[in-house]
Amino acid sequence: MNKIFSAKYPMICGAAAVMLSAFVMNAIADDAAGSAPAASAAKPIPALLIANAERGMLLGIARAGDQIVAVGGNGVIVRSTDGKSWRQSKSPVDTAFNAVAFADATHGWAVGHDSVILGTSDGGATWAIQNFQPDLNAPIFSILPLSAQKVIVVGAFGLIKASDDAGASWHDVDAPAISSDKLHLNGITKLNSGKLAVAGEHGLVGISEDGVQWSRLVTPYEGSFFGILPWKEKGAIAFGMRGNVYVCDDVAAATWNKIATATTSSFFGGELLPGGAVLLTGSDSTILTVQPDGSVSAAKKVSKGSNADSSLTGSLRTASSEIVIGESGVIADLGQ
Repeated sequence: MNKIFSAKYPMICGAAAVMLSAFVMNAIADDAAGSAPAASAAKPIPALLIANAERGMLLGIARAGDQIVAVGGNGVIVRSTDGKSWRQSKSPVDTAFNAVAFADATHGWAVGHDSVILGTSDGGATWAIQNFQPDLNAPIFSILPLSAQKVIVVGAFGLIKASDDAGASWHDVDAPAISSDKLHLNGITKLNSGKLAVAGEHGLVGISEDGVQWSRLVTPYEGSFFGILPWKEKGAIAFGMRGNVYVCDDVAAATWNKIATATTSSFFGGELLPGGAVLLTGSDSTILTVQPDGSVSAAKKVSKGSNADSSLTGSLRTASSEIVIGESGVIADLGQ
């Protein structure tokens, strides 16, 4: 079991070694999210500043102007301008982060366990706590900034929170169509049509026009989706456990087709590439690209050092390379 999660979350069973986050196998068992912010006996502890923080477990990566920001275990936040040299930012919490996202070059958010939400208004140089509710035992998994003011986050047990004031205040979103079953909501995105989409456990895919009213689509998959991204003009691509990837050309028609990935490695991260292709990263150091026509490049393994079967959790394309992150930290300069 991963030491970071076994230490902070003793109820987590083998999922930590598989997903490194809590995306898999009901990582934590307790009640769903409530209103924010809530009083808690537990107080946040600042993350330690350590040497080579970019070599530890990382779970989320995003661009903020000319900065690349990655987040991960033990409250680590690191930044770089080239994907090679990294520096750690101070974090007011030592809990694990699952995702980071930016609305523009300066305004961004990081989310993770203890229902933590951090906000930054200087491109990730400094961060402030906007939400911290460890008593909920409901980690937040994904972020969707719609503007510098409006942002939505989703997480365990149907948790959905939104802010209309850059995170100064957060409110719970009542969306029974996708949250009443208390399923984990693992990913949220904005489709090319302008609609919002959520993916989660038991093949859950939810669609919304405004982030307030949600409907649940019927999908042919009963396992967990760990992420969802835009697909063509009106569709979505959802990816998850054991190599399962499904595409829908038009979410209004809700016809889903399975992509033949020829792998049983689970996919935890996805990146939309120029031209509409999608790069997927996952377990067993696996990387795979789904082309806009549905064809798939042969899965390949990308690792660092002797850890050949570690999990990959995300990627970010730069002008000269593809930066991949995961259990072993940053893997850069893979080329294109």
